[in-house]
Amino acid sequence: MSADTIHLWHGIQKNLENASFSVNDIYRESDAAVRVRLVTFATEEQTHILRIGENFPVGDETWQLADLTGWPSEDDWTVVLRRVSAAPA
Repeated sequence: MSADTIHLWHGIQKNLENASFSVNDIYRESDAAVRVRLVTFATEEQTHILRIGENFPVGDETWQLADLTGWPSEDDWTVVLRRVSAAPA
């Protein structure tokens, strides 16, 4: 698995060289859209409320909530994040 794609499970924090990622919650809004509450830490902690396909900043990089599989199972879901632009060299 590339560091440009990471998989997250409930309660497990994923640490990369410059950032950390964890999923706090997954829920369905009244408009039936599924939302993921993601917490990231690069230079400071940030909380992102995202739908599949939405991008979010992590430090100098841009990441995307690429996929959500297995939900609404409480135990067997996976959130997939993909780096869409890397920090400048």
